[in-house]
Amino acid sequence: MEIHAHLVDSHPEKVQIYQDAELGRMVYELNCPMCDEGVKAAMPKRAAVLAEYQREIRLVAFDLLLYHLQEIHEDDGSDLIQIT
Repeated sequence: MEIHAHLVDSHPEKVQIYQDAELGRMVYELNCPMCDEGVKAAMPKRAAVLAEYQREIRLVAFDLLLYHLQEIHEDDGSDLIQIT
């Protein structure tokens, strides 16, 4: 939880939240700092509703990134405290 809080509070800009023209929906996207893979997911709600949930959306994105790091890179994510 400490890593999650640090990532969301100190690096919110790493999670991009935007309208994807191709999908026609709002999405969040976060790239892995260790490889070309990343997390991108469409969200079911409209932009106006999503504005109040940006912190929670970022928590989910960083959570998925931490799972990716554990499964693919066998890394616990503690080095992410150093991301810039």
